[in-house]
Amino acid sequence: MTTWLLSIAGIVVVGALVEVLLSDSSVHKFIRSIYAFFVLFIIAQPIPGFFRSAANSLEAGGGPALDSGLAELINTQTSAALQRNAHLALEAAGFEGVIVTLHKGAVYVNALGASFKNPGANISMKDEIIKIVRAVIGASVEVYYAGV
Repeated sequence: MTTWLLSIAGIVVVGALVEVLLSDSSVHKFIRSIYAFFVLFIIAQPIPGFFRSAANSLEAGGGPALDSGLAELINTQTSAALQRNAHLALEAAGFEGVIVTLHKGAVYVNALGASFKNPGANISMKDEIIKIVRAVIGASVEVYYAGV
């Protein structure tokens, strides 16, 4: 970090000297363009290293540690949003009264009081509900179904 700041300071000093020494000539614009390129290069120099260290940290299982309370709050909010989205998707498909609950990585579907708005459709209510829930929440989750 210190070398990066020194590089920025050095390029600013060199740029100021070049500005003073060059008069308003046609070469002046070209030199200013080259100077601007070097300034951008030096400022952006630590960015690839940051992404590389962040990727290595995540691969090693590291990364910033979350407070357990914050992690629980995020999980609770994510679960509530997924449950709400599953409920809305089921209502859009014509199912009413289906309760979807997420708990510790599993999905519980209670369709005991459920009804289907389109009774003439020849579908398996259970299969269709599970298909919709998996599409919203994730295809790899375990779905426990209670209903008719």
